[in-house]
Amino acid sequence: MVDLFGKKKLEDRISELEEAIAVQEREKEELVRTLQKREEKIKRLTSANQEANLALKAMEQKTATMVASSPEKTETERPKARLPEAWMPDNRELDLLIQRLQGFLSPREDLLVYAFPGSLPKDADIPPQIRRVAMEIKSQRGGIIIYCPQLFALQFIPPFPIKERISWEGSSFQLSWIEEMMNTPALVVSAHAGSTFLGVALSREGFAVNEKVESQVKEKHSKGGWSQKRFERLREEDIKNHLDAVQEKLAGLQSKYGSIVKYAVLGGEEGLIRQIAPSISLPLVERRLKRHDEKDPDSLLREVYGFKCYRIDINVIEAERSNAI
Repeated sequence: MVDLFGKKKLEDRISELEEAIAVQEREKEELVRTLQKREEKIKRLTSANQEANLALKAMEQKTATMVASSPEKTETERPKARLPEAWMPDNRELDLLIQRLQGFLSPREDLLVYAFPGSLPKDADIPPQIRRVAMEIKSQRGGIIIYCPQLFALQFIPPFPIKERISWEGSSFQLSWIEEMMNTPALVVSAHAGSTFLGVALSREGFAVNEKVESQVKEKHSKGGWSQKRFERLREEDIKNHLDAVQEKLAGLQSKYGSIVKYAVLGGEEGLIRQIAPSISLPLVERRLKRHDEKDPDSLLREVYGFKCYRIDINVIEAERSNAI
């Protein structure tokens, strides 16, 4: 039969077009899968930064009122004008922050961790804009700077002294120093007239051993005259008896656990600290420790093992860099 209207050719052409459409659909699906993989990779690379920023902002907001109402800062740790305020994350917040930081990966291998003892040296091998700000943050225990170019910079004041200067730069953050300090055994003495706490902590998780020395110590008063002098003499005798009992307990703990613990953390009332310190044979770290609270036994551990944190404003740094250029 003669194909007068070219039906066979039309059918063949339709088949060719349908096949071409099918090829294009397959190519389109392949491109979509490729784009999805790229988007997932981008999301993985940025999600850690977004979550870390959210965690940092939440902690800053939570501690803003605490910082404003806490006048008891030492001169060595008081930031000057325009410096970021410090905050002290609790264990859960610190664990979350470290988890986020460990999630960062940089193919450029430019994630920096810089640890230093004492004050930040002028020749520190870190970006000059960060060095200028970090040098104003003082602490006898040194510091740990964590820097992700164009995203954020943090400075941690550790609970125990940094012993040597170490710089590490790579595709991820080296945070072993922070994790080691969380598990550093310490002898803790919180000395207060009439109530002194002594404990041995193998890590931040709790005290393996703890003892409390309690005794009657007369409260201060200011009546004046002979009565005042007699009262002060009696109070001094009470304090001496209290110190004798504390030093007896301290000697026993040092003898038994001195080979295990790395530091003695001493805090409390200044007068008592000065008299107890010479009796301590371990490396000494002086801290501002409150009276031990029986209702909140973990509060003392948070003070001993807590990291003070500063967030250095990257926007300010980048603006200064642009102005310099």
